[in-house]
Amino acid sequence: MRSGEEIQAALRAFAARWGSYAGTERAEAQTFLNELVACYGADRLLEGALFEDSHASTGIMDIYWPGRGIVEMKAPHRADRLAEHRQQALDYWRHSDDAETDRAAPPYVVLCAFHRFEIWEPGRFPSAPRATLTLEELPDRYETLLFLAGTDQEPLFSSTLRELTRSAAVVVGRLYTDLGAREAAPPETLSRFVLQLVWCLFAEDLGMLEGHPVQRIVDELTRCPEESSYHLLGNLFEVLNDPEDAGRRGRYSGTRYVNGELFARPAKVHLEVGELALLRQACQFDWRAVDPTIFGSLMEGCLGHDRRCGSWALTTHTRSTS
Repeated sequence: MRSGEEIQAALRAFAARWGSYAGTERAEAQTFLNELVACYGADRLLEGALFEDSHASTGIMDIYWPGRGIVEMKAPHRADRLAEHRQQALDYWRHSDDAETDRAAPPYVVLCAFHRFEIWEPGRFPSAPRATLTLEELPDRYETLLFLAGTDQEPLFSSTLRELTRSAAVVVGRLYTDLGAREAAPPETLSRFVLQLVWCLFAEDLGMLEGHPVQRIVDELTRCPEESSYHLLGNLFEVLNDPEDAGRRGRYSGTRYVNGELFARPAKVHLEVGELALLRQACQFDWRAVDPTIFGSLMEGCLGHDRRCGSWALTTHTRSTS
């Protein structure tokens, strides 16, 4: 899957290309949709998304994507009148299932007039679109169409949650950048350090890491500047990599063994005062409300493509580790 930064760059070029289009729906709808899906790094044919699917008894869907969505296109001059076409698009959705062949109606419906989009989730919210946006706004709100990535990625509609996620990514990204600027450790160690920290922040707020050990350590470091995160956080990461229970005492009580590769090499990094303040700020976010997919995409842009190594799957792993 492309990172959020890559998707945004592709969508900016896409929006510039199509921003002045004033032709008909029939002439360019398929080209527009192929390019839009490509911006999210997916291959429409490989994913099984079909143009002009006639399964719905009410008409022909511009795109039917099994398990993902339906897209209904309109001409650009209809951009300000999409509400008049909602019934048609939602009727396609209502008649897109087939119990005999085990074909379920997909979760999302997109109504698009080239310059304006409505994204619906009719199975859960049938009375209003989850998002309405212009083509110009799409690069900054790419998360609303993230299901076009053709993976298990889900869109993010809430502006509050989106801003919270972005804010958390900014703080963690700044911590990583500041550490790198003063060469606090080799880049690979810093990447592991940030990944291990973020796993802990998610796990603490999701109730998987009792006692908020990162918050306790940050408080201790603030009170006792002679202590170092190199030892206190480094030891926490070591405990998380230890299947034995002997080290789970004191500040590390309530922690658990985390199976897998994430803590196989515990990262030890000393934080200066300003960096510790950034970590304290990161601890204040409600990580239950941070969207892991969007956060991961944003952080991939910060850490760099070569150091991704699939590590941001840790956020999903956090929610399912037992």
